[in-house]
Amino acid sequence: QLGHRRLSIIDVSESANQPMHSVDGNLVLVFNGELYNYKELKAQLTEYPFVTNSDTEVVLAAFQKWGEHALRAFNGIFAFAIWNRKTQEILIARDRMGVKPLYYFSSNDVFIFSSSLKSILATNRSGRRLSKSGLVDYLRYQTVHAPQTIVEDIQVLMPGQFVRVTEEEGPVFKSY
Repeated sequence: QLGHRRLSIIDVSESANQPMHSVDGNLVLVFNGELYNYKELKAQLTEYPFVTNSDTEVVLAAFQKWGEHALRAFNGIFAFAIWNRKTQEILIARDRMGVKPLYYFSSNDVFIFSSSLKSILATNRSGRRLSKSGLVDYLRYQTVHAPQTIVEDIQVLMPGQFVRVTEEEGPVFKSY
């Protein structure tokens, strides 16, 4: 299940609301961020029948055409998740500089992600234990160094990284 709270900037119409579905209904996207080169990418994706002027729909069209290789074409700040209904897999990705946060909790039977630690804690699935090394980092540097967080079982996806999660393989992490 994907949820999203939207801050409308580029296309404020209701048709650009999220979660957004591809026109064929196969891909479902939640997107936090901005693609600076979305107009250039849209010009390359002429076979996709766009219904919005949003950068979010450009992400969908790019993934439909190029798959995970679309990440290499994206210039911007973002954290997003794409659910593929046919393959029953989800891909979550973070921008190269790590401007937009993307936290996750993974156990044997669940993979939870969010742009906020509080959202993951609210599920009551993580252990909610303070990370000792995260606390040391915080007291020493006034920050917790990625991929750790202040919570033991919750990590942050590294900048320029994505993770593909399937029921058979679980999470598989890659850099792009």
